[in-house]
Amino acid sequence: MRLLDLYIARHIWAAVAIVLLVILGLDLMTALGSELEALDNGASFKQVLTYIALTVPRRVYEFMPLTVLVGCLVGLGTLANNSELTVMRAAGVSLRRIVWSVMQAVFVFVVVAALLGEFVAPVSQKMAEIEQAQYKGVASTQGFWLREGNDYVFVRSVRADGVLLDVTRYRFAGHDWQQTLVAEQGIYEDQQWTLQRLQKVWLEGQNIMQQEQEVMAWPVSLKPHLLAVLSMDPQHLAIDDLVQYSQYLDQSGLDSAPYELAFWKKLLQPLATLALVFVAISFVFGSTRSVTLGQRALVGVMVGLAFNYAQEVLGPASSVFGFTPLLAYLLPIFMCFIGGAWLLRKAG
Repeated sequence: MRLLDLYIARHIWAAVAIVLLVILGLDLMTALGSELEALDNGASFKQVLTYIALTVPRRVYEFMPLTVLVGCLVGLGTLANNSELTVMRAAGVSLRRIVWSVMQAVFVFVVVAALLGEFVAPVSQKMAEIEQAQYKGVASTQGFWLREGNDYVFVRSVRADGVLLDVTRYRFAGHDWQQTLVAEQGIYEDQQWTLQRLQKVWLEGQNIMQQEQEVMAWPVSLKPHLLAVLSMDPQHLAIDDLVQYSQYLDQSGLDSAPYELAFWKKLLQPLATLALVFVAISFVFGSTRSVTLGQRALVGVMVGLAFNYAQEVLGPASSVFGFTPLLAYLLPIFMCFIGGAWLLRKAG
């Protein structure tokens, strides 16, 4: 049986590797095209290539579920079209045993993806964003919120050298607005933040008062190293960073939903990959030799996209309707296992 496991694994590994190269190659070409504007604005081709190369681990991690799904369909489809799966069944190998062989082969990619997503991709992605910041001049443009006591702070963007741009602070007493402060930038010097070129607006009696100020000390607990987390997409962070920052947001009374969603999606990705593989196995045994290789690949892409869209819709919906994100990401996984089991039972 070990020889059978190795034979099936070799077909699957080869198919997954080819599919990964194709998908990754197309995605890297698209990424290069999106950076052409930076080349026109003075960035060197070496800088752009370095940035794209550093994003490869993150791209491989994100594509792994779809890649394994299509790779299994292609690899097993080749065996089915050559009647090798039929010969295995005729030789007394049970359907359950073949499924176990496939799962063992796929488990290698599941482990590799988990290690990439937790230890390699977050580091390389951060390096990529630093490299991109050097030729674009801005480390983050997505903005983020902070809370310090009664102060709610929004930072529009972060410059490559760690300077905060367009800082807006709203101060409240209970539910009553007290003051709004807008600063052009915030700089971290001598272990403290300083706001520069700022304007204050506050209510005094029935009158709205306004004051301009060049420099003001800003006593806030935000540390420069935390900007590395704030400036990155939650889906690009390691699980440990997602947990720590979610706790920080909860303690500050801010919305941690995006980071909780990213945590559950990342934690359940190995299970999601196995669920998609289970569906791929059921498709192959359900169709035997009547389906071409191209049709199998197309079905794999459609199933993978449908699965991803289901998670992308159910994830945010959990925040809107108040159910746990765990259920949002587990539901498509369970549906894959149930559907795959039904198809396998029908085929066997």
